[in-house]
Amino acid sequence: MKGCVIKRRAWGSSDAAAAAKEFFSRSRKGRPRKAAIRELIRELCSDDPFDHRCAAELARLVSRREPGILAAFGDILAEVAAGLPMEEWQARGYVIVAAAHNAMTRPQRLRLLPLVRTQLAEERIAVRAMALEAFAILAANEPELRDEAMEMLEAARHDEAMAMRCRAKLMLPVVMKAELNSRR
Repeated sequence: MKGCVIKRRAWGSSDAAAAAKEFFSRSRKGRPRKAAIRELIRELCSDDPFDHRCAAELARLVSRREPGILAAFGDILAEVAAGLPMEEWQARGYVIVAAAHNAMTRPQRLRLLPLVRTQLAEERIAVRAMALEAFAILAANEPELRDEAMEMLEAARHDEAMAMRCRAKLMLPVVMKAELNSRR
């Protein structure tokens, strides 16, 4: 995270991976994880678009690795995602995915759903791909969304956009596993 704040340059996937590694290593070095999370949320809520884009990607990465890690801030993540302007589409998409991973209650998931649906209708392929991922995460936890998610994922598997195909390939097993577990 410090690299995100200090380095005012392009933020690439290697920077994000390094920030995630630092985030988790800070927690293991005896420093409380709470401090790392507070710093992440503070950057996410900052007025600086660069800071919250970096923090949004970090939130997405750490939440993918450890779903629920930011659960105490699930409502804040959803509020941040809803409040980001459309020109900050990348940060908005990252935060939506992070919010989906950290929506631990049904009301939180249902509150996030309209925002995800709005993003699914966006023109920008990357935004739709992130929204597809978020919808699949929500559907894995909400049985009544699974049929719709499966239809979306099947359609996305044949989409002309590689981002949509890749996201469908990533998320299809997640929804299928949730459905299988609910039948047991």
